[in-house]
Amino acid sequence: MLRHVIVVAGLLFGSGMCALIYQMVWLREFRFVFGASTLASAAVLSVFLGGLGAGGFWFGRRVDRNPRPLALYAYLELFIAASAALTPLLVWMAREFYVALGGVLSLGAVAATLVRLVLTACALAVPTFLMGGTLPAAARAVGGDEDAGRRRVAVLYGINTLGAVTGALLATFALLERLGADATLWVAAALNAVVGGCALWIARAYPAVFDKQVSVAQAPDGEVRRSGYVRLLIFATAAVVGMAFLLMELVWYRMLAPLLGGTTYTFGLILAVALLGIGLGGTAYALWGRKRAPALSGLALTCILEALCVAIPFALGDQLAVLAGGLREWGTLGFGGLVLSWSVVVGIVVLPTAIVAGYQFPLLIALLGPGARQLGLDVGWTYAWNTLGAILGALLGGFALLPWLSAPGAWQLVVVLLAVLGGGIAVFAWVRGRREEESSKWIGLQSGLAVVLAVVAASLLLATGPTAAWRHTPIGAGLKMLANLSDNEIRGWMQGQRRAVRWEREGIESSVAIRVSDRGPVLFLNGKSEGSAVGDASTQIMSGMIGAILHPQPRNALVIGLGTGSTAGWLAAIDAMERVDVVELEAAVVEAASVFGPVNVNAVGHPKVHTVVGDGREVVLTTRQSYDLIFSEPSNPYRAGVASLYTREFYEGVAPLLRDGGLFAQWVQMYEVDEQTIRTIYATLSSVFAHVETWQTQRGDLLLLSSAAPVSYDVPRLRARIAEEPYRSALAAVWRTADLEGFLAHYVAGPAVARELAREQALNTDDRTLVEYAFARHLGLGRHFNIETVEKLARDRGEDRPRVTGGDVDWEWVTDQRLAFLIGQGEQIRPNRYPDLTPHQRYRLQALAAWWEARSRNGLAWWQSQPRQPSGLHEVSAVAYMMAVNQREETAQYIEQLRDLQPVEADVILAILRTRQGRIPEAVAALESAFAGYGRDPWAWPALMQRGLALAVDLGGRDAAHAERLYAALRSPFVMDYARETRLNALLNLGYELNFPQNCIEVLNELEPHVPWKRDLLAARVKCYQAGDHPYLDRARRDFEIYLALEEK
Repeated sequence: MLRHVIVVAGLLFGSGMCALIYQMVWLREFRFVFGASTLASAAVLSVFLGGLGAGGFWFGRRVDRNPRPLALYAYLELFIAASAALTPLLVWMAREFYVALGGVLSLGAVAATLVRLVLTACALAVPTFLMGGTLPAAARAVGGDEDAGRRRVAVLYGINTLGAVTGALLATFALLERLGADATLWVAAALNAVVGGCALWIARAYPAVFDKQVSVAQAPDGEVRRSGYVRLLIFATAAVVGMAFLLMELVWYRMLAPLLGGTTYTFGLILAVALLGIGLGGTAYALWGRKRAPALSGLALTCILEALCVAIPFALGDQLAVLAGGLREWGTLGFGGLVLSWSVVVGIVVLPTAIVAGYQFPLLIALLGPGARQLGLDVGWTYAWNTLGAILGALLGGFALLPWLSAPGAWQLVVVLLAVLGGGIAVFAWVRGRREEESSKWIGLQSGLAVVLAVVAASLLLATGPTAAWRHTPIGAGLKMLANLSDNEIRGWMQGQRRAVRWEREGIESSVAIRVSDRGPVLFLNGKSEGSAVGDASTQIMSGMIGAILHPQPRNALVIGLGTGSTAGWLAAIDAMERVDVVELEAAVVEAASVFGPVNVNAVGHPKVHTVVGDGREVVLTTRQSYDLIFSEPSNPYRAGVASLYTREFYEGVAPLLRDGGLFAQWVQMYEVDEQTIRTIYATLSSVFAHVETWQTQRGDLLLLSSAAPVSYDVPRLRARIAEEPYRSALAAVWRTADLEGFLAHYVAGPAVARELAREQALNTDDRTLVEYAFARHLGLGRHFNIETVEKLARDRGEDRPRVTGGDVDWEWVTDQRLAFLIGQGEQIRPNRYPDLTPHQRYRLQALAAWWEARSRNGLAWWQSQPRQPSGLHEVSAVAYMMAVNQREETAQYIEQLRDLQPVEADVILAILRTRQGRIPEAVAALESAFAGYGRDPWAWPALMQRGLALAVDLGGRDAAHAERLYAALRSPFVMDYARETRLNALLNLGYELNFPQNCIEVLNELEPHVPWKRDLLAARVKCYQAGDHPYLDRARRDFEIYLALEEK
């Protein structure tokens, strides 16, 4: 390769690296201005791509008329560096102007989008426009008539893109986290200036090499230029493949998020791998393109190959999810192992398509004509048409195709689009080749191969493709490891994941699903759980209730993140509450929240609840409203973009919205995070709010209650407040308490502890989102923050209790209820965790721990070693259960005491007692009553319900009459289809021999088509369907045969 080409390629490597760093910083910075919605991001991306395209279009023709193209390139780079360095100031000005206008709340969606486009253009138009001219100028500098296939352009394009890969990786994995956005951009600008300076020196030092004569008659048009309609076809193809590739990028981001975790690292890695493929493809053209002159039939073949590369991962479907789950084991090697596992998956899905796309672009340029004649024009216009298609792909994909077709549907559409495009070009090339006698044999072979591959690609779309096992499972969060599982175990896992999804929607922002579990429905977004009806109710309900109980007179509240709707619904149920505003980014979540009506007090449609579909940060920064309570519970901070709701600037926006005495509550997870990151959150909050209290809502969840003034703990007022509805019902349902002591049992530490944890800690800011990267690095590694750190600091500083006034609090009872709460959450309490416990408290702790571990005999002995009677729902339920298991005479009195608190649990424990006593008909009647209660009450203890269902199967197996009664009692679903899987399994066991095969067919129909992958069940299914001559008999036989074959394997 010529030396001067290598020199210019090196310059373009640095230029590409800087350009990608700019892009990542700008997209990130404007996210803090306009929010993280697709509409806002699309506006920024459209301006960025539009600037590149416009620059290519404008500079293309002018480059050909410039005798010193390398000097022009150098000046472009220098002006790019200067204009890029000014963008932080321009972005700040755009933010101030946008906030002053009131954002989308004041302007409306259409006007806000136009304002975003204008403001983004004001900041980015100059550098992006100049960027669009760099490749045409550089290509013109190295072009020559001897380069008939324009392979030098391919070299520059490939190396430039490989530089972009370096920029993407550096920005994602190093610069943004360590330096912050502004410093990262200025480093890139400085490097960009160096590139420009070097280019200018080289252009002046070697004018004989890089200066070009300007001539418009280098060769006859008929010999070297394509006809007008062929050029139009090439430009149209550039636009279509650009649209297809950008649409596939959106699909990749959406589809790979469940497998890789959806962190900022995920998106940076996908972008880097896509660019790597493009760079390799461009370089491949330079190496391979010399063997044969570019032809339209070759272009058709690349379109079909791209369609095939897109189709193959689709056809692999859930096998890629299984691969990703298996590779999660590499996380044991640390963060590097995780990145390596992600890279394997992204490489399979993205890299082949990107390589073909990278080969395609220089081929398009070469097809416009050979050599140096009008090279700048051809490069610039091809670039412009390609970016125009990319803009259309971003807009159509984000706002129409993904929501209408779903991400898998859009994936299939791209395959069809590329296959049709390639097939059309192949036919055109073949007809044109025959007419013009241009190597018709070779063209015919290429065209025929293209058609065959198009058929193969289309046939791959007949595969099942990605299902719920890929799309709605937390593989990326490290919550499911699939390594070392047998084939049948993997098949069983896939069946279970598909069966669990009862509802799904493709939203503009996310893929939304509702999965059923033994603890009720769970809301999933992009494969990540965003709230369980019952499992997360302690946080979702009580995070709002804590502030409402402590605030003297709450009237207005703002909830950031609708989720299941529980926070908003329970706040709206407060009589004094006049309005609850909710901001939810994804409209499909609002639809999903209606499913959670029994636990969210029918929040959707409640007259007090006003939901805004938009970005929470934008609303906070632009709203004119003020509030008594603000609660922020976005998704986990490791999700890309979410950390913008944890920065100092966001909290500075929240503080002025609070009225006098107002409270701000911030949810913080304790799982998948280290202590340093938690301290950063404390420091960031404490930098804005003078008082930050720590509460624990459930195991793994903290609530940081922040205010400008100390919170008042007036005992008479708080006792009166707790006795009112809906506070009383909320406390009883999710914290299983009824008094002030039970409420205060969740208080962990006062403001002095927050200040100590914040001491000398870096802040999480818009410029440097430390929290985002820290959470992402710990995802799936099993490292959790230990709340004992906070408890010990609070105890040492006398901050473990709030300063109460006006009355007394039974602090021993507070401690007892905290211990019961922790045991009920499944926490194992170390002996020295609470050193001030009395001997009797230690006995009660041992008793409850034994109850949780199903050691009822030991637990009852521990309990009877202390004198106090059980009090509160936790203790009464536990003691009643242990006495029932041990058949104690006094059990009945505790059951009746429990009935006043939780009648469903009382019925289950009564059934256990009567079974132990041999009074089976009474046990069956108690279970019938319990199951009827489960149809209305979602708050009964889940573990106790599991035992009740197991007992029903046991009793049904003893007597057919009992089985018939219990079968009838279980036929109707529990509230919100609670414990669906366990209930159906119990029904199948109870009803299989009753009214055979009708009963078993009824139950199996509810499990079809993804039945549990268990040998006994699959065999029973065949027998049942065979007896009933069921149409699914062939399917049942086939599944059983597959199971046996996999078992033998």
